Amino acid sequence: MTKSDALTRLVTRQGTLRFPAYVPVTTFGEKYPLDDLVRPYLPRLAQAAMVSLHYARQMKERPGIPLMVDSGGFASLFAQARVVEENGIGILIVTNGEVQERLSPFDVLEFQERVADLAFTLDFPVPPSMDRAEAGRRIELTVANAIWALENRRRRDMPIYACVQGHDLDTYRDCAQRYVGLGFDGIAIGGLVPRISRLDEVLEIVDCVRASIPDKPLHVFGLGKPGIVDKLFRRGVQSVDSSSYVKLAADGRLWGQPRIRLPDASPAERLHLALCNLAMASQRSLPLSASHLLFGSPLWERGQEGGGYDEEVGSVTAA
Repeated sequence: MTKSDALTRLVTRQGTLRFPAYVPVTTFGEKYPLDDLVRPYLPRLAQAAMVSLHYARQMKERPGIPLMVDSGGFASLFAQARVVEENGIGILIVTNGEVQERLSPFDVLEFQERVADLAFTLDFPVPPSMDRAEAGRRIELTVANAIWALENRRRRDMPIYACVQGHDLDTYRDCAQRYVGLGFDGIAIGGLVPRISRLDEVLEIVDCVRASIPDKPLHVFGLGKPGIVDKLFRRGVQSVDSSSYVKLAADGRLWGQPRIRLPDASPAERLHLALCNLAMASQRSLPLSASHLLFGSPLWERGQEGGGYDEEVGSVTAA
């Protein structure tokens, strides 16, 4: 595959992912029931779905589109979590009462090779407030885990993305450059969500990672609001993932229509809002079941009566 081809499409065993791609996050289990209602519509509205390892372990039935499985390394930010080094790789230990859960690159890769169509290596996010010594240790272990996964993977039909973490622009750049010339199928940038209030800084980080590795697909974790997505795609990002479409729906909100807000929305109305949000983000047509959300419908009228301009939603437009 040529460099041009690599930046326009990615072949997985479940199908071809064409870039740019907005990838909705989903969960399995009982914690977020709205995800269960939305999931049957995902093949109509998205090219792939993202799920974190924790929720993927509760999966009983696969969605009918390529499944991206994140490592679950975000849990390293929990107060009860520790990141330790064992034999040169990073291990995540989470204590829940008297129970300790241990997550290693081996555990992550073994599970991903069973269920994932696209995998991300076990990384350890670095919040802006973390001291530099601990940040540097986490970045080193993130890189070590990525290289370990690349050297030990068995399924060659499962693309694997190396995760980039950093404390500032220079450390993000240094981390990305550690992967230059290696056989990863793509690169993923993590740790940007806590920095989103400083969007210019986030875009600088994206630019420096893109410049460091210009020939691999680039994924950005967690930044999925349409106005931001547009900026990321213009900077050469191939894919993003987000749960914003369903979080807004759970709160009775519709993207791009700031006057719509239904604080007492029924499950069916939240489902329709989620489908509309996802359709706007992915630029797909809506299923017929969501057609009554169009302007002038009873739901539209309810939103105008019960809502008002919301600064957080604002006038965001689709990417």
